[in-house]
Amino acid sequence: MAFQKYTAKDYSKLRGLQGITDEQVEVHLTLYNGYVNRTNALQERLFSMAGAGTFDNAYQELKRRNGWEWNGMRLHEFYFDNLTPSAKPLAQDNAFAQAVAGTYGSLDGWKNDFMNTAKMPGVGWIIAYQDPVNGQILNCWINQHEVSHLSGARPILVLDVWEHAFSVYRKPTERAKYLDDFMANVDWNVVAKRLG
Repeated sequence: MAFQKYTAKDYSKLRGLQGITDEQVEVHLTLYNGYVNRTNALQERLFSMAGAGTFDNAYQELKRRNGWEWNGMRLHEFYFDNLTPSAKPLAQDNAFAQAVAGTYGSLDGWKNDFMNTAKMPGVGWIIAYQDPVNGQILNCWINQHEVSHLSGARPILVLDVWEHAFSVYRKPTERAKYLDDFMANVDWNVVAKRLG
């Protein structure tokens, strides 16, 4: 068995976002780097244990933890990858805009559902998934990194609504302002390229 180590992506391009401060981004990236490091350590240990034929309780608990760490790494990559300081409004002719209009009746109908999902109490992720079977876009609340994902669905737009995503520059009660900041920084071309 050969373990392939993950490398944290360089997100220096995120300096200068609208609303979201550089300090907030740096704190968030520190958290992301922690997920990458823990994923590597956990995967390396699991590969080593499997190679040695050690499938004891410790192995089982590490397997259970694996989804939390790996998804914590990957969801942050989706989140950071769909942000840019040079964002432009979502155009009606963008493939993502057309896809959500097909599901929700209009771009505004999709945005209303997405934003109201993001305003629900609690922490987690809001993910606009594409169902690869019928192409429709589904806005989902993901409570934990490894729980509630739609099996086989493709993450198209990923929003982090854990308080660590905005706590440096916004109060915990200002999630709605953070959501506006997020939407002002989405790279809709990146989002559209994720469509199947």
